[in-house]
Amino acid sequence: MLALAIGVIGGIATTVQASINTESRKFFRSPFIVAGLNFTVAWIILAAFIIISEHRFYIPLGTVAENPPWIWLGGVCAIIIVTLGILCVPKLGAAGNVMVLNFGQIVTGLVIDHFALFGSEEARMSFTRLAGAIMVFGGLILVTREKKNGNSSEGKMPVFYVILSFISGIACSTQIAVNGSLRIVVQSVSKATIISMSVAIISTLLVMLVLTLLKGRGGIFDKSAGSRVPFKPWMVTGGLFALTVVSGNAAVAPILGTGLNTIMNLIGMMASGLVIDAAGFLGIEKKPVTLRKIAGMLLMLAGTALISFL
Repeated sequence: MLALAIGVIGGIATTVQASINTESRKFFRSPFIVAGLNFTVAWIILAAFIIISEHRFYIPLGTVAENPPWIWLGGVCAIIIVTLGILCVPKLGAAGNVMVLNFGQIVTGLVIDHFALFGSEEARMSFTRLAGAIMVFGGLILVTREKKNGNSSEGKMPVFYVILSFISGIACSTQIAVNGSLRIVVQSVSKATIISMSVAIISTLLVMLVLTLLKGRGGIFDKSAGSRVPFKPWMVTGGLFALTVVSGNAAVAPILGTGLNTIMNLIGMMASGLVIDAAGFLGIEKKPVTLRKIAGMLLMLAGTALISFL
């Protein structure tokens, strides 16, 4: 029962992290600074944990370097996930972003399993798994399609941000597979995660440097002239929620199995996404909960179960 609860909490943390980062951007005026702050907070917490638990700080980078270059990709995926989440949540809503991201994650997971990429175990595509993916796609359409009213501009899906959220889902599945292999290499969840966070920090700094050289400060900071919101302490907690997701999945996946863990994550994502949208939590624009959205989410849940267990 505890493992099931941890799986749901991991899904909730995923959605809350994206919402916190979206609001934090309004203060820091840069998705890259928010992303870097997430990774730095997570790195500090992990470093303290390793020092306290082992009485030293040792990361076997030499052992990691003996593996294929893709072993370092977890941190690159992290910056993609966090940055795109900051951009997409205001446009798609918390629930809509979660559902598109989940669809991208499932499709990519099927591809990774089919070709046994990034050291994962092979799970060939089947009619049942394909049918599950189609069900998830149908549920996605129900969730993200807005009902048209008098204005012709309304009701249109923000296709650009749907694509970005889908790419974020690709990064999620890739990160899970890569970090799973990295965890086996270093024999430690915390060390695998801190390596991933280190790469994420370096990647963020490199992106910021390139953008500054190409576009100046405007390449990093938002150009929109909106009123700056006051700083709130919870704006720096995004990294803590990121750690909750990674450590929670690492802890319960061996107990629940990948399939059931995915279902628990999705339940947490859906429930928290609906609540955040309905309440306008953390400054997110309110989006009503409709029967169509609920039906779409249930269809996605059924499709995910079909993929995971059959």
